[in-house]
Amino acid sequence: MSSRTIFAILVLSAAVVSGAETDSSDAQAPNAEQVAFFNDSILPIFKEHCFKCHADDKSKGSLKLDSRSALISGGDSGSAIDLQQPEHSVLLEAVRYESYEMPPSGKLSDETIEQIARWVAMGAPYPTDMIGDDTPVHESPGTRVTEEDRKFWSFQPVVRPDIPTLDDGGWSQTAVDRFVWARLAEQGLRPNGPASPRDLLRRLSYDLTGLPPTAAMLRRFEADPSERSYLRIVDEFLASPEYGERWGRHWMDLVRYAETNSYERDDAKPEVWRYRDYVIDSLNAGKPFDRFTREQLAGDEVPFAPEHLVATGYHRLGIWDDEPADREQALYDDLDDIVGTTSQVFLGLTVNCARCHEHKIDPIPHADYYRLLAFFSGLQRLGFAVVIRLRRIRCDR
Repeated sequence: MSSRTIFAILVLSAAVVSGAETDSSDAQAPNAEQVAFFNDSILPIFKEHCFKCHADDKSKGSLKLDSRSALISGGDSGSAIDLQQPEHSVLLEAVRYESYEMPPSGKLSDETIEQIARWVAMGAPYPTDMIGDDTPVHESPGTRVTEEDRKFWSFQPVVRPDIPTLDDGGWSQTAVDRFVWARLAEQGLRPNGPASPRDLLRRLSYDLTGLPPTAAMLRRFEADPSERSYLRIVDEFLASPEYGERWGRHWMDLVRYAETNSYERDDAKPEVWRYRDYVIDSLNAGKPFDRFTREQLAGDEVPFAPEHLVATGYHRLGIWDDEPADREQALYDDLDDIVGTTSQVFLGLTVNCARCHEHKIDPIPHADYYRLLAFFSGLQRLGFAVVIRLRRIRCDR
């Protein structure tokens, strides 16, 4: 599986789904008994509690209930009714106060809610004059990403800006310097003078290795502070093992690396140090980022190599409750941790906010969060016994 395929899976999993779907169950007309039930039991409820916000020209949340086609087309949260699994209908969740709380003025009586549930189980029949379009086209939940949403700043193509042409007296050596000079000029500031060879080397050493330069290296550079000498020292730092150790820390911070599980016992993660060493070795080897990404997200899908399996330890780095009170809740908390980390680190999006609602900042629909979560749903958090088996497999090979 190529890196391009991995990113395609990630992006398409969180992409906008276009097109529309029709509901085949609309073809079956309601019988007289069903229509009578709607007119006698459901319509009065809608008129008293719903139509003032969800009928005619009023459609809070883009939802109308005054026709069957409008009910099925739904609003901002998708179709209000699930004809395949009626009990999962958003309409029922709302009147039961399980998600939305409708009507907001107060929960309906149990008897009234039971009547609505019975009507939904029938297939939500309406009389002929309230069916609306008899072949309604409706969007699936999560497709309401507008053209305005698509203008979100981070989704725009990269544009090469014009390089400032201010007179800087020859201070700028690169195009980036010109932008720095222009911004300083806006603030009425001027840049500091050149750093001394000693300061320059210390900055370089701390930046690339996290350590101060040796006294011998300082003496050598102060004796010959030329650009050629500087570039030679840069290469030395990049070739040192300390480079991977320094910059590997930044990556491990991003992917929430920890050697224990948190929670009350905070047990150790067996063998997790191997992932740490994998990151350090990858940086020191100059591994391309697309390969680095592919190995962590799907190292078990590429030709076998021990480091590929170690790389998939990425999926086990977060907190882990080894004795959860609610196993299903813990499972989805684990998956949410992976989705949130993957989306932020590899996609630059805070997708996990959409776990509970349409995203309020990034244009990520609620349903797209679960499409991305489905990509990781086959993962199993493995314990020490499996680590022992993996050791044996590695030894056998």
